[in-house]
Amino acid sequence: MPDLATFQRDFVATLDGRRAGNPLLAVYRNTSFRGATDALADNYPTIAMILGDDVFVALASDFVTDLPPDSPVLAAYGAGFADWLEAQPIARTLPYLSGVAQIDRLRTEAHLAPEGEMLDPAALASVSAEQWSNSAAAVHPATRFGWFTFPAPSIWLAHLDPYAAEIAPEWRAEGVLVTRRDGAVIAQRIGAAEHRILFGLRLGETVGQAATAAAGLYPGSDITAAFRDILAAGALSSLKTKGF
Repeated sequence: MPDLATFQRDFVATLDGRRAGNPLLAVYRNTSFRGATDALADNYPTIAMILGDDVFVALASDFVTDLPPDSPVLAAYGAGFADWLEAQPIARTLPYLSGVAQIDRLRTEAHLAPEGEMLDPAALASVSAEQWSNSAAAVHPATRFGWFTFPAPSIWLAHLDPYAAEIAPEWRAEGVLVTRRDGAVIAQRIGAAEHRILFGLRLGETVGQAATAAAGLYPGSDITAAFRDILAAGALSSLKTKGF
């Protein structure tokens, strides 16, 4: 019977695929590999839907080989999948694929994020315009957002509808906002102004600073409506008024 150190070396080598080793360990490795590919399908369901089972499993197998899990907890596995897809040949055929994968990832992160207070728009009724402008609004822990060169948000959202006959979005840049309300993760398209506002608030800008920057960059945008949509989505968690 091998000693513990020998067994451990053989165990690791078998899992890494460097040695045939004990057939029981090979079975364990195959089971772990299958678990990782299944987890990737669970965490990137829209990519699996777009590619179909055979193509997705082939890509997932390559990804798991390149970047195996570093934790037995697979709920968050695949953090680098979108970047990895960007470097694969399929990205030349489906240039939006990496963006869709990023949104799948944002959904997973929003689902796993800690709880946090949600800013109620009604609570702002007693806040003056000056106080509002000088306030720092914290982004909710579950809030995620992104901006994409391709219409990845439209493509991602269309795949939520099983009855959608055809997906033909306008080929333009889009943003997405992902939030969690009452335990349910929701996503919506956002424009460039909303994205700039959220980006600024996350950096610590006041509401006034974020609004001014967005209005300067996108002069045709309705900044009031942008803030209204952000609040309605539950993207903010608290308001800290400065100087009052």
